[in-house]
Amino acid sequence: MKKEKLMFRVKYGFDTMSHLRVEGGAELEKAIYAWIEQIPVTIGGKMIQGKHIISIEGDFRYYTGWYETYTPTTGDDFAQIERDCPKLDGYIEAYKQRVMGLIENKQTHLIGKGEPIELQIEEKTRTSGSRSIKELLAGRSLGVEN
Repeated sequence: MKKEKLMFRVKYGFDTMSHLRVEGGAELEKAIYAWIEQIPVTIGGKMIQGKHIISIEGDFRYYTGWYETYTPTTGDDFAQIERDCPKLDGYIEAYKQRVMGLIENKQTHLIGKGEPIELQIEEKTRTSGSRSIKELLAGRSLGVEN
């Protein structure tokens, strides 16, 4: 499994610029905590109200290279999202469970300071007839003689 930088989008308003990009880990924990408890929090140098958070989801724009306000509209856009973006739902859920456990045990001072949760992220593989550069360079494994 490939390990890569995991980025999330915290949406806190209805206009196209009311969002923050956060990396998985401490910032994601703080965003989830603010959302659950409906409290203000500083994330990425910006103060937002937890009660205004609408959603926390994987930031597909980061993985596809699209600009921040682009909205996918075509089947090709959604195919690119499916192809390029790791599945992050399990990651968000794991952090949500961790934050809820810390809240229940009255250890909220540990939120945003813990070790990152290690999950296996599904590696994207090619389904078309093309081969990766690694396969091309390792010609012997493909039955090509040098």
